[in-house]
Amino acid sequence: MFKDQIISRLKELTGHNSIIITTRGNAAIKAVLSAVKEKLLIPEEGGWLTYKKADNYSEVKCDDAVINLRDLEQKLQTKEYGAFLYQNPGGYFAEQPMVEIYALCRRFGCLVILDVSGSLGTELCDGRYADVSVGSFGEWKLVEAHVGGFISCKDSKLSEQLRPALLADEDSLKIILEKLEWLDKRILFLSEKRKKILKDLQDFKIVHPDDLGFVVVIKYGAEKEKEQILTYCQKEQLPWTECPRYIRLNKKAVSIEVKRLVG
Repeated sequence: MFKDQIISRLKELTGHNSIIITTRGNAAIKAVLSAVKEKLLIPEEGGWLTYKKADNYSEVKCDDAVINLRDLEQKLQTKEYGAFLYQNPGGYFAEQPMVEIYALCRRFGCLVILDVSGSLGTELCDGRYADVSVGSFGEWKLVEAHVGGFISCKDSKLSEQLRPALLADEDSLKIILEKLEWLDKRILFLSEKRKKILKDLQDFKIVHPDDLGFVVVIKYGAEKEKEQILTYCQKEQLPWTECPRYIRLNKKAVSIEVKRLVG
């Protein structure tokens, strides 16, 4: 019962008709990658830790977590790669040129796998520009059920080839459905929190402040700047992490983890 409702909602959100509900987001990624026989492309930053567990991959250059299209094209021209796996927004803060990425990959016969854990329910989750979408419902995700993930496929023939660990527990499925129903309100809550942070810290070096995102990444030079940012986080009771970090930015920065907030 819950499964069918989840699938129906995910079809709406992803624009794909083939949906598989998995035990975890990582299980979804691993299942899709197991079907890729050639080398994999991933971003050099702004990705997810599981990307780097692939057997054979190369990294595409990024400009503050935004995919560098020129480098992507150069790598695709070698015809060594069977798939490109990336996240939109990159690192939860950098909007990707997904239309251009998809066009390039199609030209060179490269499968596009889009991680939408940080964009489900927004305009950045657009199945027109992905052959496969993957997502997590785990901790600190937009749909924070602490369990489960999914795969959506544009082509049903591809989904039939996948053998992920499936989620069948009714209690878990019920929680996922409830969190999906709450998704619009959660996005609004996080967006308002982020908007306030951007205003309060507008004099600092915020990376991609105008992009849709659910963290705020701020570069710093001197330690004094970092201390000022952390003092603000402490005052406002905001969780933060320090960069360089592959899943955010490979430069000195503080990432204010808006997506961890509960409202």
